[in-house]
Amino acid sequence: MITNFNTIPNLPGVYIMRDAKNTIVYIGKAKNLNNRIKSYFYGEKGGNRIINIMFYNVKEIDYVVCGSEQEALLLEQKLIHAIKPLYNVSWKDDKSYPFLEITLEDNFPKINFIRKIISVSDNEKIVKENKNNRYFGPYPSAQKLKYFILWLSKFFRLRLCKYDSAKFPGRTKEEQFLYESCIYNQTNQCFAPCLNKISKKEYDKIIKNVVLFLRGKWKRLLSKLNKQMQEYSKNNDYEKAIVLRDIIKHFYSMRERFIVKETNEKKLINSTINIIEKLKGIKKKFDLKETPVIMDAVDVSNFSGDYAVGSVVRFVNGVPDKKSYRKFKIKTVFGQNDFNMMQEIVLRRYFRLMVEKQQLPHLLLIDGGRGHLNVVYKIIKKLNLSEKIDLLSIAKKNDEIYCLDKNTPVKLDNSEQDNILRFLRDEAHRFAISYNRKIRKKNLFV
Repeated sequence: MITNFNTIPNLPGVYIMRDAKNTIVYIGKAKNLNNRIKSYFYGEKGGNRIINIMFYNVKEIDYVVCGSEQEALLLEQKLIHAIKPLYNVSWKDDKSYPFLEITLEDNFPKINFIRKIISVSDNEKIVKENKNNRYFGPYPSAQKLKYFILWLSKFFRLRLCKYDSAKFPGRTKEEQFLYESCIYNQTNQCFAPCLNKISKKEYDKIIKNVVLFLRGKWKRLLSKLNKQMQEYSKNNDYEKAIVLRDIIKHFYSMRERFIVKETNEKKLINSTINIIEKLKGIKKKFDLKETPVIMDAVDVSNFSGDYAVGSVVRFVNGVPDKKSYRKFKIKTVFGQNDFNMMQEIVLRRYFRLMVEKQQLPHLLLIDGGRGHLNVVYKIIKKLNLSEKIDLLSIAKKNDEIYCLDKNTPVKLDNSEQDNILRFLRDEAHRFAISYNRKIRKKNLFV
């Protein structure tokens, strides 16, 4: 069971509850893992009898950090659907999720907002689903999805009306009058297939571009749009060329929002469970206080004491989180003194994280031996972080790990869990070396 709630990240993620037999009994998602997990312990007692019964049987809580609330929602849905945990099923935890629907069954498709029930029971229920249509989701916010659908439809000038597209284009005078008076046609927000202003072939090309956009196939989509624009210009069809030019121009304004990447469900589930087991293996082998979901590594690099620099890299869920990488020029140490350089980097990095109230790591891996471990521990203790951050050092020569409370080092083996630590060390070394070379190269021309 989690022993220190202060180490739980204030980040989006998925938490997994297990019973005494290590069986997964409940899976949930959270916008803030720290707040959500703590609520089970510090929330009102007796308010929900089923929750009390469930939590009485929970002996361990694991979690994985996700890049966004949307990613956490998707992972939760996939895990529940595949594993069917006891309490998710017994509560009939069939959650209704917002999805985006492309009505491919229509003669001229449109984009709709739809809710699908993702059931964990054997008889899966789907709300309003048509096998001929295309679905993207789930999305975390129904309101934002509705705004996005409106924007996307206008961006690609798809129809927004509720008319039966099987009757397009209008043939009778009444139909022609009805379609011509449509506000989307009059404001030029739609290609108006109802008035035969675009062929079905051209409209279908636009739908394919929408699918590419939603799948995140940016390069392929831009290549297609540019090629189509050039063809229109070559054929003197400047009106359509201008429309595509405007689409390309504003393409980047919304491309990063609301995109759900298509994933291999089986691979996603296996990788999630596997990484949890590997990280728990690291915790057990080195007797850590917490499972090292977030790990940092520190290294220094210099050229005979000159051009001294350092690096701090971060792994989340066992993989690099490059946006959290940091590099440092050594400012207070002169000459070749790795111990003092290491202390400076650790002090600057973690003092700043504390001041800015940013996420601390569960584990800090030092590149070096017993001496490096001891001098860094002094800084961590000075910052009052010794109860929040586990410390290990890794010696390159014999691939040995030094622990604060062990007299002899622990030999790394060839297991996947130990390879994570090797990769973490190597990544810190690579990042420090590359920065050192960059500084030296720059100074050659000064």
